[in-house]
Amino acid sequence: MTQGATKVCIYPGCDRAAAPPHPLGGPQPSFCDLEEHNALSAHLERRRLARAARRTEPNEEDE
Repeated sequence: MTQGATKVCIYPGCDRAAAPPHPLGGPQPSFCDLEEHNALSAHLERRRLARAARRTEPNEEDE
């Protein structure tokens, strides 16, 4: 990542900027500053979206 580029939250559907890095150092977080946007909730949301997509796809047996 180049300096000056804005990192975006990786929570599904979120387009907010990721939280800034800690002032004492370390990598920039991957999620925005919303408390509910974290690794576990993102994983659960991706699973929910995948299940919803499977329900809307037509079955091969239906053709």
